[in-house]
Amino acid sequence: MPPVRSPEIESVVRRVALAWGSLGDQEVLVNLVSSDPSLRVLGSDADELWVGPEEFFNVRQTQAVEMGEPTHVIDSVEAFEDGKFGWAMMFSTMTTPEATMSLRHMAVLRLEAGLWKVIQWQNSIPVPNRQVFGIDLTTTLDNLVSSVLDGQAELTSKSGSEGTMTLVFTDVVDSTLLTESIGDTAWVEMIGTHESAIRRITAAEGGVVVKFLGDGSMLAFDSARAAVRTAIQIQTQTVKAQFEVRIGIHTGEVMRTADDLLGLTVNKAARVAAAAPPAGVMVSSTTRDMVGSMDDLYFGEPQIVGLKGLSGMHQIVPIDWDRDAAHPKSMRT
Repeated sequence: MPPVRSPEIESVVRRVALAWGSLGDQEVLVNLVSSDPSLRVLGSDADELWVGPEEFFNVRQTQAVEMGEPTHVIDSVEAFEDGKFGWAMMFSTMTTPEATMSLRHMAVLRLEAGLWKVIQWQNSIPVPNRQVFGIDLTTTLDNLVSSVLDGQAELTSKSGSEGTMTLVFTDVVDSTLLTESIGDTAWVEMIGTHESAIRRITAAEGGVVVKFLGDGSMLAFDSARAAVRTAIQIQTQTVKAQFEVRIGIHTGEVMRTADDLLGLTVNKAARVAAAAPPAGVMVSSTTRDMVGSMDDLYFGEPQIVGLKGLSGMHQIVPIDWDRDAAHPKSMRT
């Protein structure tokens, strides 16, 4: 069975976070945190790596004294469980006499004697990418769209030719949180493998990788069917990875330059991608009409939605592909 939302784990991680800075809640933490020596807790400071429960509880108690029992407010929490294991992501705000700061938390839990216990915990403080890497990286699909449109503005004076193309936008879901969870080194390796797969699949279907932007990509095809096949193959490849991708496809007129594509079609394709669910493929009605019938492909019910930055309402259509079997569902009539 796939993972399911877990209100019980949400309650546990809320209680852990609120007890963290409280002097009188050591017993609460002892009950909610695993006593297994494999316990690992990673704080936001460079030296905050605590191995095993004894080290964690001792340092935590000392920090509670040093912080003077801060005010801690949970802003949001989301948790899932799958068998004996669960995980959670939480955002909170902590106020001390010296400062108010936003915090992010990632937790892994497992069932021990019928109770959910934290076996791994990570705290982090958001830091601008420019401060770490020296450049501004793309962090959301909206940033990706803005980057594309900004690039278009710079290229509008260049000569180009018109033509109809089908554009595919891909975007890794919650990439920032994933990077925090697995670390920069693992993320760089993972996204490199993902991009290599995109290049290989796109080339095999006769398409072109226009650009990679952060954790997203923009692909172009002369054939709408080839674009759809590419999207499904990308999703099939991603089934084996530790992340999910949303994909949007739209067909229309574009202006072509030596190294980019311009026009409203680019913007709409990106917005269709933004409307796709995690692990989903969404196409515009134009692309749907051009694809027609394909073997082993089923289109879901059309949806009428507003697309950010575009006037009016738009019809978009999901592609129903079989994630468990890792291939498109059989055609149904």
